Amino acid sequence: MFRKPLILIFSTLPLFLSGVALAQDPPSAEVELGANAWNNWTKTDSGGSGSLPNGVESQDYIRCKACHGWDRLGTEGGYVRRSRRDSRPNAGAGDGDTTSRIIITGTVTADMIKHTGTGRAYTDGKGSWVALDATASAANTAAHANGYTLGNQHLDFSVGDLTQTQIDNLVAFLNFADADSSVYFSNINTNMNPVLYTIVDTADAVAGESFYNSNCSGCHGDPATEGNVGAPDGGILAYLEGDGKFSEISHAARWGIPGSSMTRAAMGSPSSQNIADMMLYLQELGGTGFALNPGLTGNWWGGPDRESEGFLLEVAESEGVLKLIVSFYTYDSAGNQIWLIAVGPATTGMTSTVEVFISSGRTWGEASNTADFTTPFGTGMFNFPACDVGSFTITPNAEYMALGYTAIGYDLSRDITSYKIACPSSS
Repeated sequence: MFRKPLILIFSTLPLFLSGVALAQDPPSAEVELGANAWNNWTKTDSGGSGSLPNGVESQDYIRCKACHGWDRLGTEGGYVRRSRRDSRPNAGAGDGDTTSRIIITGTVTADMIKHTGTGRAYTDGKGSWVALDATASAANTAAHANGYTLGNQHLDFSVGDLTQTQIDNLVAFLNFADADSSVYFSNINTNMNPVLYTIVDTADAVAGESFYNSNCSGCHGDPATEGNVGAPDGGILAYLEGDGKFSEISHAARWGIPGSSMTRAAMGSPSSQNIADMMLYLQELGGTGFALNPGLTGNWWGGPDRESEGFLLEVAESEGVLKLIVSFYTYDSAGNQIWLIAVGPATTGMTSTVEVFISSGRTWGEASNTADFTTPFGTGMFNFPACDVGSFTITPNAEYMALGYTAIGYDLSRDITSYKIACPSSS
């Protein structure tokens, strides 16, 4: 909805900013109506007429969320890979306008929504679309590019279809701190495909399961299967595997869907805590949470109690497969330094089970015997629930247990270095 560059700020806003008060919790009726208007302001549940305005060929070209995303982050959030089509706009990716679609909670005014005299017309939505044809002519390409960008522009809402009351409700919703996506997600990593969400650390999956069973399962049934009424194809868990779906489900579950039986009241008027709990439950159930990724590459250790021992870890693609490669510098039972090498697939969420080898027979410099090689030592399991913490266990095989080696395992951290590779984190 906004056509001016904006800077994303979540948690450092004062209670009052530029004369706009952040609404209190619980949400007011205006905030709830504004949340519905964000979804689709033409619906009667959102204060609309129940029909599309004249000149509108596709409702997605006038929905706020269609360009800004359910999380209000545009291409910096769940809509990072959203494509422009004749039936819908996107969040600006790929067109000639690089203006940010990010919305800062607490800064929104009615004038920013109206765009009086500066927004596009309703007919410039789907009607602006020009498909590329087989000629690839300059004229056709230019017309396509112009229509592509034009359909993504903000509307001029001063013409009256979006009423002043609805605008005021949207202002109340967008300035309501407890409706910002940061109350559910501490990190939204768009470098991952699909977008990877880190749920706030106050969330409780057990409470989330209880909330889902009490307020959602009656219609949607088991999240892993198609529900009784209106569940997405394949069920909620399958739906959440797509880009940006955590943002969408969290909005729908918190505020309801206008024009349907899924109202906020029908769901028990959930709080932001209820939704964060439920999203963590669904994430853990579906295995769509934190996953091994290249951002874990670096130096890891077990703290001062394990000084002079540690891990050189790398998560990288090899032959089309993401792999975990670990070098463990440690000691044998006689105090001699040894190296263990581990490698295995990094495609099972937070955990990787790896084969462990021990290096032996080598000597310094040119005298090293190139015929010697690493020999199997045992198995290892590495688990990383976030960017900064992990754990491991290594279990020697029978041969090395007979030589006095025992199973070892402890927690790991990376506080000995300042890592620079992007990695989703709750910290």
